[in-house]
Amino acid sequence: MSKSRRSFLKGIALATGGLGLAPLLNQLDIHASGDQAALPKRFVFVIKSSGLAPTAVRPNGVNMGDGSRTIDLNLRDHRLPENLQALDPFKDQMMILEGLSGANFAGNHSSYYGAMSCYNAPDKPTAPTIDCMLGSRLTAPFNNYGFAPNGHVIGSNFGPTVQDTAVYPRLSAYGENRPMAYQASAEKAYRQLFGSALGLRAGGEREFDLQTNLLDFLAEDTRRLSKQVNQEEREKLDSYLNAFDTVRTRNDQLRAMRPAIRRHAPRLTDQYTSTGFADRIRTFFEMASSALVIGLTNVISIRMDWLSVKYESLGFRTTSVHDIGHGMTTDNGVPAARATDMIIRFQVEQIARLAASLRAVREGNGTMLDNTMILYFSDTGEAHHSNRHEWPFVVVGGRNLRLRTAGRYLRYANYGRNGHRTIGNWYNSILQATGFRPQDHFGQTDPNLRDLNLRGPLTELMV
Repeated sequence: MSKSRRSFLKGIALATGGLGLAPLLNQLDIHASGDQAALPKRFVFVIKSSGLAPTAVRPNGVNMGDGSRTIDLNLRDHRLPENLQALDPFKDQMMILEGLSGANFAGNHSSYYGAMSCYNAPDKPTAPTIDCMLGSRLTAPFNNYGFAPNGHVIGSNFGPTVQDTAVYPRLSAYGENRPMAYQASAEKAYRQLFGSALGLRAGGEREFDLQTNLLDFLAEDTRRLSKQVNQEEREKLDSYLNAFDTVRTRNDQLRAMRPAIRRHAPRLTDQYTSTGFADRIRTFFEMASSALVIGLTNVISIRMDWLSVKYESLGFRTTSVHDIGHGMTTDNGVPAARATDMIIRFQVEQIARLAASLRAVREGNGTMLDNTMILYFSDTGEAHHSNRHEWPFVVVGGRNLRLRTAGRYLRYANYGRNGHRTIGNWYNSILQATGFRPQDHFGQTDPNLRDLNLRGPLTELMV
């Protein structure tokens, strides 16, 4: 980042009185200084449905023993399974993590909010999820951004399933009864993320400026009105003013980032209006890469699929993820076990493309991938109908995030055995490495594991 550009952006901040630009300007100075420890930390949560079996991601030749001990191996000594072959170029920057559980988070086909909050919350969130907690600390114009191929417009399984607007997949939450929306429309996501700087027919730079001016008018009108009403009504109006100020701050940041958006935004192609499932997933990852490179957000959550999805690009035209989860042979004659592997490989290929795009961008003494952790896991543990005694994760990148994940296979003891750990311990590790206050537990503890020491982070991973 050149000195002249930093001065230009600071000039904008002074001209607009935009204290909201302070985080952005601080990030620009960090990039310019080359301070490795202060470079942005980023996370991408990639969540699949219908379970993820440990055997589907376990390296070849691992001796599991009797499940009574921790297994810690160097990935360079083992061949990745076929499902993870797309990640072989990143073998020295990835970790396969097994032996964690989350058995006390209920749900028939999903643990829903529990998968990332570690609270039993199948219907409504009762606590913030890890992605939203990270977003609250790793601030950006969009503290969090979520993509999902489809979902419900309300936070439950009731109502129509849609793919042309914001949806609530019941995965992420800012806090109790505060679910986070995911964008199901690739075209609308494109306009939200990049439209402020682009000459689009709809949702582009001109419309963005007009909406910002309207927002300023509404805010000023609300301020005038608040001087004429009683205290109770004034408090209600204050909540509107806070919302206006939040959006205005984001708009100031987006305006300052217009040169970067124009340079790095993906090209708006026909793929962004495609109703094909695979096309839409690919655009989600393309936008995720660009949004991270530009600095629009530091935390992205991607819902890869849902039980009703049919992978037509794999030839499964009438057979859904739910059908495959129940062992059904697909309509084109693929046995369920092989179909499951094909789905995992498709998903892993998208992660590999994202990792490659981040590794291609220099940052500090390394690349953006060094400062970005991609986590791939299921919302329901190890199976379609899971007891959640196993909850594997595949982690790519993030070697500068103060966690010893690079080139590692790590498996903890089986459920109920001494040395067993939970996904709460894993999330606790991530939070502590990101600067959150140390705590004994993340979320609810499993009463069936009361005799085990489940306090704190995964010590094997902490720097």
